[in-house]
Amino acid sequence: MKIIGPCAGIGSRLRPFTLSKPKTFIQVAGKPVLEHILDKFRDTFDSTTELILIVGYKKRQIKEFVKQKYGNTFKLTFIEQEPRGYNDDVPFFWGLGEAVYLAHNNFKEIQYKNNEEDKREGALIFLADMIPIDEYSYIMYRYYESNVDGIITVMEVPKKQASSYGIVKTDKNMIIQQLIEKPETYISNLAIAGIYAFSHSTTIALFNNIKNYLDKRTENSKEVYLTESLQDLVNNGFKIAAVNLKKGILDFGRPSALLHGNKFLLEQDFTRKEDYPEKQIIIDKSFIKNPVFIGKNSKIINSVIGPYVSIGSGSYIENSILENCVIEQEVSIKNLISESSLIGSNAQIENISKDNLIIGDKTIF
Repeated sequence: MKIIGPCAGIGSRLRPFTLSKPKTFIQVAGKPVLEHILDKFRDTFDSTTELILIVGYKKRQIKEFVKQKYGNTFKLTFIEQEPRGYNDDVPFFWGLGEAVYLAHNNFKEIQYKNNEEDKREGALIFLADMIPIDEYSYIMYRYYESNVDGIITVMEVPKKQASSYGIVKTDKNMIIQQLIEKPETYISNLAIAGIYAFSHSTTIALFNNIKNYLDKRTENSKEVYLTESLQDLVNNGFKIAAVNLKKGILDFGRPSALLHGNKFLLEQDFTRKEDYPEKQIIIDKSFIKNPVFIGKNSKIINSVIGPYVSIGSGSYIENSILENCVIEQEVSIKNLISESSLIGSNAQIENISKDNLIIGDKTIF
């Protein structure tokens, strides 16, 4: 099975936090989001697995990081998604549909002898700003053990929020009948949760469906969604099951969701007092309310930190009170009282009392 990961997006909903890095590089609980995702893959897939990353915005950062960290873990392939255009030097793209289609040359049009082989040679597609709480091994088990051509993970969302998601409607056996991107009228509370697994033959059919939409593009066309091509699969008789992630998924595409994901990850693992000497962390006249992550070579003086604060390595914090915040690397903070804030790497912050800050890398504030 090949893994396809679209990573080209700019993370516009997290600006200016993503001005100098791709959204999948945001650090939560001590690691970039992409590292959390690929570490989960490493626990499920072997080193012969081809990992195809579709890159665009800040592509060099992604390629260098993944090669260094996972060069011996997966067979790596990088494919560039060319920008559709630019807004004030910021690229924008043709969307998720095109990103997935760009992997089509890595799949040969072969008919396999049986369904088991067809499934084994298929594709798993993930979104680079979403992490399932369920293990990938559970998702793959559902894929291989079900008599279907593919699966799409879903999660239950409040009825009022359904119009903000790609939504699926299923029959009583959880076989998908309808997929709609951000429906104006309510049809279901099952939102697409960003992980897809398809047999090889289904993957080839999906590529062909997407190509039909790409070939019809004009300069005035909207971005090409994946949902329409998935609906075409259903219409053409492919049996696609919805797999409900009972534990949910961590979404890092919006500030509130990012903070929620950080909170969950910190509850699973955080920096303990006994870790301080090895990580050369200095805590002086300060109170740490766990769970909190503190990176190596950080110093905290006369402050109250936590709960649910992630602090990157090499940071300096003095005379501050912080709760439910994501603070990246090499940050200098003095006299800050804040809750539910995002602060980028190498930022310098002084003399502020304000919640819900979003401050980009290298900002002096």
